[in-house]
Amino acid sequence: MPAPARAQGLGEALKQGLYDDATLTFHVRSYYFDRTNPSPPNNVAWAGGGWVGYETGWFFDALRFGVVGYTSQPFAAPPGTDGTVLLAPGQLGYTVLGQAYGKFKLWGQEFTGYRQLINQPEVNPQDNRMTPNTFEAYTLGGQLGDFSYFAGYVAQEKTRNETQFRNMAQVAGAPDGVSEGMVLGGLTFAPDDSFKARLSSYHVPNILSSGYADAAKIFSLTEDIDLRVSGQFMVQGSTGGHLLTGQAFSTWVGGVDLDLLWGPVTLTALYTQTGSAAAYRTPYGTWAGYSSMIVRDFNRANEGAAVVGIKFDLAAVKLPAFALTTNVAFGNGALDAATGAPLSTNNEYDFTLDYLFANSAVDWPKWLRPLWIRGRAALVDQYQNGALTTVRDYRVILNYEWKFGGKEH
Repeated sequence: MPAPARAQGLGEALKQGLYDDATLTFHVRSYYFDRTNPSPPNNVAWAGGGWVGYETGWFFDALRFGVVGYTSQPFAAPPGTDGTVLLAPGQLGYTVLGQAYGKFKLWGQEFTGYRQLINQPEVNPQDNRMTPNTFEAYTLGGQLGDFSYFAGYVAQEKTRNETQFRNMAQVAGAPDGVSEGMVLGGLTFAPDDSFKARLSSYHVPNILSSGYADAAKIFSLTEDIDLRVSGQFMVQGSTGGHLLTGQAFSTWVGGVDLDLLWGPVTLTALYTQTGSAAAYRTPYGTWAGYSSMIVRDFNRANEGAAVVGIKFDLAAVKLPAFALTTNVAFGNGALDAATGAPLSTNNEYDFTLDYLFANSAVDWPKWLRPLWIRGRAALVDQYQNGALTTVRDYRVILNYEWKFGGKEH
């Protein structure tokens, strides 16, 4: 091919990747958080921010690049109410380049390098504040028939309200000077829409190893009613030189979850149990246990938790775009693993009300339809030695996202 023709072809590929097929994302988030603790200080802040991201199209159907910058800034942040995790310590705003990655695709499998999101059961974005966890990692993922897989090496993590990436030992809470990375892998089997099973495991040398498994099956009871039966089991322990705490430890969690799906209503009943030798640690993301609630995870040593709940799409009662979720958790049996002393018995009552403008019967302007408003309230009653203390937690979250461009071939 003559040189001018090759140059023209390269120019067209660059234009297509950098502009025609590229995606620009603006995600705006406002978050108000107000938690009243049994004793001062309370945790209160209102923050605004979100992220801006740019991702190229695929160059020659093989290469892609992306960057995402995150920020959270205080709208109202009293100096004596730190601890919401909406802002940096001291109620300060922050800005960070959370993602900066390259992707290489071959035969449908994708290799991703450097700063990225990871979404595995125990290593995940934990996107329940202003900005998510992101990871400096080198990962490979794809699908082979009914199986999808994920594998990689994770060097560092930026937790939700931090600007620095730290090695995985430090994120777990290891003493200063200890530095380790993580090997992570996951496998999912989903032959059809009615069944899904997952295996996932991570290993941080001398710090922590964890294994996770779950499965869910949907059974059709009638034409309108389905039953989803789910089970999970996870094990965790120190490893190698046991540098996290200076001594060996291990624990486990098992859980079962029954969901009755009836049109706009989902009824839930579940139970989880944690082993008595140690609490289950969750340093790298949201806890994967079924009993994870708004405030408490119910994963202390020897703790059992029964949860009942209902999710209701209020379109069924002429309130389209509204969805109500209510869960009540009853925890018991928690122990201090070191001394065997009983800890508080905790009951938590959660309420979540969502309004999705895109699902409304109201003919909202097109520019307003990406808006999502969520209100959450939680009450935790803690009983110990005949005394009752209470935690109250209120949140109001607004999300709005624009996406421009983006075209797959």
